[in-house]
Amino acid sequence: MDFCNFAPKGKTGLRSYQKSNYCSKNTVKQSFDELIANANFKYIFLSYNNEGLMDSQEIMTILSKYGKYDLTTTDYQGFRADKNENRYHKATSTIEYLHILERR
Repeated sequence: MDFCNFAPKGKTGLRSYQKSNYCSKNTVKQSFDELIANANFKYIFLSYNNEGLMDSQEIMTILSKYGKYDLTTTDYQGFRADKNENRYHKATSTIEYLHILERR
């Protein structure tokens, strides 16, 4: 990345970037499965909320293939940075899932 020639773009002033497979509904599940299948670990702890691209059941299904799976949840008041009524997620609370995997 060339930091000397940075030119802010759009309202937010962000840099141009290449979208990750984890940022696309069409590719996130396969990419996550490949990550877990190829990772070298004893334990994985994944904190993920109900506003993500994968739902809790999808994550559980993937992780359960690779070992002993457990789940804990926390419900908390959602944060809204603006009053955009066109948001995809309009829930007033957020559920944080802590997915726990012990490799077989």
